[in-house]
Amino acid sequence: MKFTASIIALTAGLAISNGAQAQDAPAPAGASANDIVVTGTRRETTLQDVAVSVTAISAEDLANAGYKSPSELQYTVPGLTYNVQLGAGFLIRGIGTQGFDYSLERAVGVVIDDVVQGQPRSLGFNTFGDIDHVEVLKGPQGTLFGKNASAGVVYVQTKRPEIGMAETSGSLRYGERNEIRIDNTVNIPISDTLAARVTGVYQRQDGYLTNLYNGESGGDYRDYALRGKLLWQPTDTFEVYVIGAIQDHTDGGIGGLATVRNINGDTSNGWPTNPDADFNMDFDALLAEYGIVPGPDNDQYAQNSRNEVFIKQKDIQANMKLDLGDYTLTSITAYSESNTGSWFDQDYTQSDFYDINNSELWAHQFSQEVRLNSPMGGFVDYVVGAFFWDQKTDAIERSAGKRGRDYPEDTYFSFSGAMSNYEAHMRSYAAFGEANFHFTDRLTVTGGLRLTHDNVFGAYFPSEDIRYNFEGTPAPATSGRNKKTNLSGKVTAKYEASDDLMVYATYARGYKAPAVGTSGGTLRMVDAETVDSFEAGVRAQLLDRLLTVNATAFYSKFKNFQSTVVEIGDDNVARSVLSNAPGVVTKGFELGLTVQPSPDLRLGGNISYAPTEYEDFIAPCYSGQPVVDNAGIGECGALGGTGMNVDGFPSIHAPDTTLNVTGAYTPLLTDNLRLFANANYYYRSSTFGQAGNPNSRVDGYGLVNANLGIGNEDGSIKLSVYARNLFDKQFVARIHTMTFAPAGSYQQYFSGEGARTIGVRLDYAF
Repeated sequence: MKFTASIIALTAGLAISNGAQAQDAPAPAGASANDIVVTGTRRETTLQDVAVSVTAISAEDLANAGYKSPSELQYTVPGLTYNVQLGAGFLIRGIGTQGFDYSLERAVGVVIDDVVQGQPRSLGFNTFGDIDHVEVLKGPQGTLFGKNASAGVVYVQTKRPEIGMAETSGSLRYGERNEIRIDNTVNIPISDTLAARVTGVYQRQDGYLTNLYNGESGGDYRDYALRGKLLWQPTDTFEVYVIGAIQDHTDGGIGGLATVRNINGDTSNGWPTNPDADFNMDFDALLAEYGIVPGPDNDQYAQNSRNEVFIKQKDIQANMKLDLGDYTLTSITAYSESNTGSWFDQDYTQSDFYDINNSELWAHQFSQEVRLNSPMGGFVDYVVGAFFWDQKTDAIERSAGKRGRDYPEDTYFSFSGAMSNYEAHMRSYAAFGEANFHFTDRLTVTGGLRLTHDNVFGAYFPSEDIRYNFEGTPAPATSGRNKKTNLSGKVTAKYEASDDLMVYATYARGYKAPAVGTSGGTLRMVDAETVDSFEAGVRAQLLDRLLTVNATAFYSKFKNFQSTVVEIGDDNVARSVLSNAPGVVTKGFELGLTVQPSPDLRLGGNISYAPTEYEDFIAPCYSGQPVVDNAGIGECGALGGTGMNVDGFPSIHAPDTTLNVTGAYTPLLTDNLRLFANANYYYRSSTFGQAGNPNSRVDGYGLVNANLGIGNEDGSIKLSVYARNLFDKQFVARIHTMTFAPAGSYQQYFSGEGARTIGVRLDYAF
């Protein structure tokens, strides 16, 4: 299916759009000017009235913090983290995708303008251009969204065209290390019933590390994005809304920010000190050529191979909304195609020992969602819908090197012995609905159900590579299909004790589709993942709404948790494969406080405490760990001495505690001159890169961002100085074991935000 053909089909075919756009819809009845309106529940609802754990972030808050990429949402939403390692996805309350395969569904869904973004390695958006707000809904979601999500949803709403209004708005930014951001939006009133909106964004920055091999900076990034929209409202009861988008992202890659943390043991028996070595490398000798000393503080590296990650995506969606009396019929038809890839130096040195590691994939996604919203105000109101989703992925992987041998040009050794090819096809059908029963003016009980059928296909086959000749033994071709029908749902009781106090309790059963693991030619049929989630919350506004308090307690137990586990094959060899672990539990609380003593001063803070625990999970033993008979929890002895039971240990990449504190002060200095000052502090506790391995522990860290500006009274012209990571806190994103090094050697990956950026910014709107 070609992109151009899809545009014609979508613009000419059915499209009935969601009208739940907070920026254009009137605020709900009873809402004040300071109330935050959220739309992820498919109704315009104030944040204080919604019986869901949700955090809302405005475009203004993102701009004030200087954030420019979706991964930085983790610095403003407690309980949300981002993992670049396993398919580049979000985690909520410590739960996310813990494996990578081309048919593996994400635990945390991303939805942009009501379109599910399911393509591997792409979040669906690379900038915050023309975004109205972002909502992070925590816990299982499926009774209101097209695609189910077992851990939560990051729900993004961009700004709709405004009929009858001509406007140009945007910003210019320049900061340290050649940071440049240019974004501009034009709203064009074409007629009394038709309007267009076009947004373009370009942003880039050099990395803060230097590759000593060639003197180039490591961790550069570059983005551009173009989004065009048409809104046609020929009558008061009917509208057509079409969105087309192109995005292109390139960065220096996580490989470019990998440095050697420690080498465990004597490496003199490795290559090149030992010319006959073909598996171990002498990292000490290689690093010494550039004066690099391994250690926790080492931020130097020398690599001869290309380090790059790229994501290119095109999207088109055509929507229609039709009012049928008091009912609203909504449909979203969408098509996306993406091309993503990565290169990195797998031996992490200036040598060609094993310096080729390249993957590239092409994905195509089509989705159709139809919803019916009932009128509100009676005993019962409801939303019912149907959803169809189809995604196809083709991918190649190559991994090879010279291994110290005198191979001819373009000939390398590869453990896979060939270029690895992968195919995946995922198709999902669902019917869903949610109803609110208003037993009294104060008591509402909500029930929702979802019936889902998933059909998943995965395949692997080896082939020759037109670029290289590979020596080695390839795995034979394999393929498989996995199907599952599931009924999930939720029930919520909400009680409004007063206009300023609401309590609620929820039970939800979540679901994540099965998968077909084919990585490395090892076929694995992976069962569907389910979760039982319990949540209770309080929403309160006190002292004449001077103080807002939101508190939530939760407990979620995941069964058949999809993850990379250790298993012994028929050949008695232990391997890490995609499979099902017995379970993972996340439990804890979230607390948010906001104080607004005056219209010009707002103070707020949020904390999430979400410790996770594996249940009967067998993880690999780490190097140096003693093997014992009758091994207990955390001891090496399972699977013939290659695994350990990490029951009760925390999940990987999951901090127990995340914290965000913010303050904003915007007083008038003169009749038409306002000061804009704000700051925020983010903290996350330590995490583990590998289950049960104390050597993979990443220390916690805190970041401070600040913004100081001056502009006219309404902020339509504003000049600011901003700082991200104000105190220049360099921090490690993850720690992992090294290949081709003595057992017990580790490498660390620095975050792209691990250095201060100070710059100036001009915002305008006219």
